[in-house]
Amino acid sequence: MDRHTIVLPDELEQLRSRRGYPLVTIAMPTHRAFPENKQDPIRFKDLVRQVRDRLAQELSKREVERVHEQLATLAERIDWAHTLDGLVVFVGDGIERIVYLPVTVRERAIIDETFATRDLVVAQSRLLHYWVVVLSTDRTRLLEGYGDHLVEVESEHFPLPYEGPRSGDPENPLPGGFGKDPSKYRDEQYRHYFRRVDEALRRTIGTQHPLLVVIGVERNRALFAEVRSQQYEIVAELDGSMVTATPHEIAKLSAPALESYVERRAVAAVEELARAIKTGLYTCSIAEMWHFSQEGRADLLIVERDYAVAGRWDADRRTFTIVEDPTEPGVIDDVVDDIIEATLDHKGRVVFVPPRALSPCEHIAMTLRY
Repeated sequence: MDRHTIVLPDELEQLRSRRGYPLVTIAMPTHRAFPENKQDPIRFKDLVRQVRDRLAQELSKREVERVHEQLATLAERIDWAHTLDGLVVFVGDGIERIVYLPVTVRERAIIDETFATRDLVVAQSRLLHYWVVVLSTDRTRLLEGYGDHLVEVESEHFPLPYEGPRSGDPENPLPGGFGKDPSKYRDEQYRHYFRRVDEALRRTIGTQHPLLVVIGVERNRALFAEVRSQQYEIVAELDGSMVTATPHEIAKLSAPALESYVERRAVAAVEELARAIKTGLYTCSIAEMWHFSQEGRADLLIVERDYAVAGRWDADRRTFTIVEDPTEPGVIDDVVDDIIEATLDHKGRVVFVPPRALSPCEHIAMTLRY
């Protein structure tokens, strides 16, 4: 599995800012295991056929065949044996992009002047985005995680080897002789190395308080803690030498700490809602959330996991009518997804909580900036 499993914020912004016609987005749920995944490429071909048939009513035969050939070629690059739970493909304006998502999406083919990126925005908001640094005085590794999916970072900065002196190395030994303390000298060299690790981290993951899991033996974690920058939000510090471990093994080690962090974040969000209720800066109304999120007034949106609702928006009355059938004409298939996307667009926060965690609101709540 490659980097197409993750769309970074700048890549997402590039997709969202594209304008032109036709820009094609194909989204579909996929399956991780045999035999269910045998049907996935067939369903994708059906969606490609839908795109071709619709374009045939609008564009010249030559233009239709060009887009169809792009999609057919892209289908051959999809790793159908190793998909996750959802697949989104973007084609148009020089872009050919495959995204594997560890959450399911609704099946659809969209042709428009913009790419349909809502699935990516909402999916990534539902997944915890974090980094794992594996400290070692051999080489330090960095991995990027979304949910339970972890990808090794291989760049000009990572993996970062240690090239200083060490015990037992005849070509680059620690200093010796009268008055010399090789352990102090060694630790100072390691501090210098971990300062380089810290600088490489800042260059790679930025300075906006990224979530970081630190893995390493106690001595390395202690030395790194002495020299590291303070902008990281440390999710957990885990003991162990994982320098040769697979991403799957590292993900398994990190999972309990990440689950504990998600639980703490949910509790903190509910406590923040309680404070907002006392000041009146909150709403439990879907219609108000829709309106406030579009206006940029949403500070924190709290949603029960997997909560979705379809509805019809009345622009004049600013009200929603909840409907049972999301396929009815004029119906927004998932109002919650739209509120999530608008909240994130205006730099609000979104936190997902377990069912029945939002008393006195039901299923979804919002705190307001003003």
